[in-house]
Amino acid sequence: MREIRQWFRQLFDGALWRKIAGVLLIAVAFYFVSALIFMVLANGMEISGESEVENMTVWWKIYYLFVDAGNQISIAKGPRLVGLIVGTLGSIFLSGLLISTITNAFERQSDKWRNGFSYYKLKDHIVIIGSDQMVQGLVNQLCATSDSDIVVMTSTDVETMRNSLRVVLPDKKNHERIIVNYGQRDSENYLNLINIVQAKEVYILGDTSEFDDIESFHDSMNVQCLTLIAKLCKKANRKQQLPCNVLFDYKTTYHLFQYADLSSEITDYIDFHPFNFCDFWARKVLVAGCSREIIESGVVNEIRYSSLDYVPITQQDSDRFVHFVIIGMSKMGQAMALQAAHIAHFPNYKRKKTKITFIDRDGRVEMNEFKQKCGELFKVSRSTFIDADAWLEAVERWSQGDPAVDPERYITNYGIADEYRHLVSESDSDKEFIDVEWEFIKGDDHNPIVQRLLKEYVEDNNAIVTVAVCLNIGHISLRSAMHLPKAYYEKNIPILVQQRKSSTMVAMLNGVGLDAADRDKLLYKNITPFGMVGDCYDLHLASSIEICKRIAATYDHYFKYGNLPSCINSADADKLWHSTRMTKKWSNIFAAASIPTKLRCIGINWDINTPCPLKEMTEDQVALLAEIEHNRWNIEELLLGYRPVKCAEDQEIDADRSRKKYWKERFIHYDIRPFDGLKEDNTGRKASVYDKVIVRSLPLILKNL
Repeated sequence: MREIRQWFRQLFDGALWRKIAGVLLIAVAFYFVSALIFMVLANGMEISGESEVENMTVWWKIYYLFVDAGNQISIAKGPRLVGLIVGTLGSIFLSGLLISTITNAFERQSDKWRNGFSYYKLKDHIVIIGSDQMVQGLVNQLCATSDSDIVVMTSTDVETMRNSLRVVLPDKKNHERIIVNYGQRDSENYLNLINIVQAKEVYILGDTSEFDDIESFHDSMNVQCLTLIAKLCKKANRKQQLPCNVLFDYKTTYHLFQYADLSSEITDYIDFHPFNFCDFWARKVLVAGCSREIIESGVVNEIRYSSLDYVPITQQDSDRFVHFVIIGMSKMGQAMALQAAHIAHFPNYKRKKTKITFIDRDGRVEMNEFKQKCGELFKVSRSTFIDADAWLEAVERWSQGDPAVDPERYITNYGIADEYRHLVSESDSDKEFIDVEWEFIKGDDHNPIVQRLLKEYVEDNNAIVTVAVCLNIGHISLRSAMHLPKAYYEKNIPILVQQRKSSTMVAMLNGVGLDAADRDKLLYKNITPFGMVGDCYDLHLASSIEICKRIAATYDHYFKYGNLPSCINSADADKLWHSTRMTKKWSNIFAAASIPTKLRCIGINWDINTPCPLKEMTEDQVALLAEIEHNRWNIEELLLGYRPVKCAEDQEIDADRSRKKYWKERFIHYDIRPFDGLKEDNTGRKASVYDKVIVRSLPLILKNL
């Protein structure tokens, strides 16, 4: 009996054709049973009416009753009870079960679509896995740049996601090609259902955002999803690598994929592009200088950002320097600082260093954690710690009659570690050869001592100051941005303020939409928003990977042939890029990000959004930019996990230059040293020649972008 019940459940829970076939089969069975009963019990039954009906066989008479129970009244002779049973069964099976089965099937199909369980065998589609808040902005960009179908797979509420996407897509034609499916990103079955192997590109975001209920296992789940996709591609014997853009929320995980190579089981089938919310925003602000925020129904608000060197530093004897002040050592604040450290390198580095200042109420703890994450960088960098809270407490005691306050008691300076002093000569005035210095201030930005320091920064006529308020709560960030010393607004100093959802509040404050004359009268016209969760991923910025590939191809050509390439073949550059080690990929990415700043140092205002052709560099320009490039490279390598050689290691390589490779494979780099102190390797070349190669090749690298 249980088996029969189970069979019925399976029958009516299957596909539509199975349900209809089952109902018809049972109806036909009852029809034949009824006919046999009539043949035995009611062979003399007569149905009154037309002569052609009266002359029907019993099979037609039964069918007549079966399809229309109302015909019982026409039974003139015979057992009406049997006719009643036949008519009732016909009503149940044909008018009841069959019609309701068809109706319910359509309703269930509608429910399946509404809940995201309608899957389609698509090809060359774009897949977004997750419901992170950046999905809306990403989908809008994809609709503007591609004609492909877009599948969004989420484990959250499908209807909510679908409605949120329709809000940002004003063109209803785009609604038809957006498919929202339910699915778990760590399930091979769900990934198969969306036919991910046949996709054109994949974005693995996850189902939580940077701010709301973030999963502690978010990054590991995204990696597991990537591994499953590679496994499915291998099963399907996919020939072409599938581009996969993977979001990492945690800096530690993200950093792991900056120096660790994936296994060939993945890289044979996946073109892997990791990215981080804060890092991507730092690149948008400090490298691209532009953000395109979708504010409503497809309306785009373009936000422009000033470069850190908005007053270009082009002379080696200049006393001007970039000073980047960051309020809040949040993940965003640290990402902004590190991006600045990668790009802010200038010709006058022997006279003035770029200065990055952090202000945070937990400044000491955050400083120690930051220094730990940055590894060897701070062992060769100049840094300062200022305890503004303790300083203020001492000032308050002094006002009550205690001895005068000595500020030096609350300022701690750090320099190059003893183990690396051999890298600089005694005659060098700059013992810390890294051209970026750091300052950490413990205290809130409203601390009077901090306010005094902020005032000193902006009153320094040589300082090119930019402020970034990187507090995760929008209204607190805005409060800090609006209560800096008055000179910041009077001198129109760029003030970046992190906002969570929308830039609308700041847009009202800084007068976006007003004409220039009216806007110039506003006090807060220099405050600019950044960091909105819906406007993170930028396809235009992501496409700048082409520059990175060309840089890699240029280096490779020079290593092989000892000269500069006359042209760069895109197919060869792609092939080389896919075989390049992860650390080298990131090295090329960081090199590409520094190009706009480098070109401003020689008076060329080149923009990644509106690139222009370059003329061949002069020898003086090449020499100048080569030094800048090496200074940038020093920081890049230190942040990627390399360290300089210690004295014994340096002497060992000096005696046998072939040992350079041995130590390099152990993340110990012989060339992390001052530009003037670079030495030849076993090929007879100094590392400076590679800096000159990349500078000379810039017109070719940036050609026809």
